[in-house]
Amino acid sequence: MRPTIRETALRRRHLTASLLVLLLVCAPLVGCSLGADQSGLDIPGFSPSATSISDQTNAQAALEYLSPDGEISDGRWVPGEMTTERWEALTDRDWGPAGLEELTAAMATASTMRTDQDEQTAAKATWTVARSIEFAVDQVPPKNYTETMKQNLAALLGNSPDEIAALAGGESLESSDLYGLSGLVTDEQFETLLYRVIDDEHAADTLVTVMLQYHHNQIDEEMPTAANPEATLLGKYRNAAMTMGYLDGITELHTNNNSTSDTINAADMKRVLTAQAYVDAAQYSLLSDAAMEAAATGNNGGPFSFYTEVDGKPTITAPDPMTPEAAHEYINWEDLIHDSVMDSLDVNIEAGDHTGRKQGQSAEVIQ
Repeated sequence: MRPTIRETALRRRHLTASLLVLLLVCAPLVGCSLGADQSGLDIPGFSPSATSISDQTNAQAALEYLSPDGEISDGRWVPGEMTTERWEALTDRDWGPAGLEELTAAMATASTMRTDQDEQTAAKATWTVARSIEFAVDQVPPKNYTETMKQNLAALLGNSPDEIAALAGGESLESSDLYGLSGLVTDEQFETLLYRVIDDEHAADTLVTVMLQYHHNQIDEEMPTAANPEATLLGKYRNAAMTMGYLDGITELHTNNNSTSDTINAADMKRVLTAQAYVDAAQYSLLSDAAMEAAATGNNGGPFSFYTEVDGKPTITAPDPMTPEAAHEYINWEDLIHDSVMDSLDVNIEAGDHTGRKQGQSAEVIQ
């Protein structure tokens, strides 16, 4: 299996309920305490501590609670009377931190259903994500966001990778119907929620991990049949760098406005992305013979640790996941020969990072 650019062992595009448990700052596979106010929602069939065996059932229970009725009309979910009343009750409730943590856990778990094969379920989940974003932004003051809430809401946002990538590229969720949340939330609402959660280190790690995997999934899907593999790879890594720059730009915006610590190491992130780009270029036979020869002999006359031969064919391997420490060796390899494709990857990653960072720094947020 070819290596990926993940920074944690995440193998699916969407966060599962079992991963959500890890994000709840509890002991593994044990639900979080409701805390002092004991304001549990008692959602039928839902448990924040559900194991992977019951992920689907747990997510369905959360979704049914947040959107108990409705129907599809013109491809969109239209909430029914029970759903409208449910959200009115949630909006009117006097919330304590424990209740909000349980509610946002349910929101995040329901968001895993956005890509369900059943059209009605997927539409319902997408509407629920939009309503959850609106609720979190409009009904919960920033000072009331706990660490657990931020991690839950980061999981919810991570299940909207198309929308994150679109905003990173300067697109708007308000100007087209290209994305599931288009027309359901404003750019300001989506970016405000990103802004409010990204100062938590675990939340930031979740978003970075999911988006790295999202972009690498696109590379895996498109490269094997690409008419112009080099141009495709360059474009995909430019887009990936744009998203990473965007997330870091929002982090910088939050840091500058609130004197908080930066939760994303931009240098490490770019190093990992660049190293994996070189690995992919080799995987798809885009590097020169000189580059492969340098991998075999450029480490004081011997091969770099990532070089091997499979059936006599030079092969570039990579750790899974790629780490900032391991990435240094790939950068040293590139410094020896300045391969044209490697150089182009460097240029595109730098340009994408710059563009995305500007988008993040100028994000529309409600303070």
